[in-house]
Amino acid sequence: MDNLNEKQKHMEERIKYVMARLSGKDAPDRIEKIMNPHFISCSYEEKSLTIAYDVVEWELNPQGAFHGGLTTTAFDNVFGLLTHFFADETYVTTVEISTHFHKAIQLGDRMVVSVKATHIGKTLAGYTGELRIANRDNLLAATASTTFMMLHGKKSELLDTQNQNNN
Repeated sequence: MDNLNEKQKHMEERIKYVMARLSGKDAPDRIEKIMNPHFISCSYEEKSLTIAYDVVEWELNPQGAFHGGLTTTAFDNVFGLLTHFFADETYVTTVEISTHFHKAIQLGDRMVVSVKATHIGKTLAGYTGELRIANRDNLLAATASTTFMMLHGKKSELLDTQNQNNN
């Protein structure tokens, strides 16, 4: 794949494929599915990905705001999707993640999580991200950074190309 447009198309297809495996109607009821992500965009050239989430009742903390742990989870899920694309079929795991909370997120808000790679090496990949609230003039609600590790020799089943062609 030499053409940037081909690489962009491939990236979008692969990310949507992984999203369907994690959160589609046939996916198991795990956090990725329960949070109900919505693909917004990705950029091969910028090494970035944007996913949206709508805040619902079960995600609220006792004070009635979106739970901070789920804010970190949203970032981790989007960072992970982008890492899976660049790692191809290699198993990946979060090494560390840091989240900074700027504004409370409320029931009914649409969170837009945008992440971008700062470094993609053979074993480690670094990212930064922003969470903005679309329905409140794109208010910056949180930022995050992370490091992921690609565990060479261990295969991820999320990008199983044999099953991808059959779905």
